[in-house]
Amino acid sequence: MNIRNSIIMTLEILLAILVIAITLFLSVPKFSNILRKSEAIATKKGLASLRSAISLYYSDNGGKYPDANIAKELVEKGYIREIPYVYIPGHKKSNIIHVKDLENNVDVGGWAYKVDDFNDSTGKHQWQIWVNCSYGDRGNL
Repeated sequence: MNIRNSIIMTLEILLAILVIAITLFLSVPKFSNILRKSEAIATKKGLASLRSAISLYYSDNGGKYPDANIAKELVEKGYIREIPYVYIPGHKKSNIIHVKDLENNVDVGGWAYKVDDFNDSTGKHQWQIWVNCSYGDRGNL
């Protein structure tokens, strides 16, 4: 009887471990997906905040956009508390705003802001800000 109880208790423990393992197996991918979506939402909100800050700067400064020192100008003049972070799968999170040599600095993460008006391979217009990622919005961003 003692051996039988021991076997039953062992089976109960194994069954409990199996249930926990299955639960983890099913929930971890869901959690990863939720995390990825929340990062994409944070990035989109950050982009909207930057665009709004640039628009306010433009209206307050007589139709002049921030120059290559955009981060310093927006933060120091109080248009935005801090430069938001960009969360892009495959890149480190970054709040750097790239303004120089954008054709050669594609897909380096962070933000990109075009301060010159010549045509280049970015396809962006002068004074436009965007997420510096070459693969665009694939439902994650």
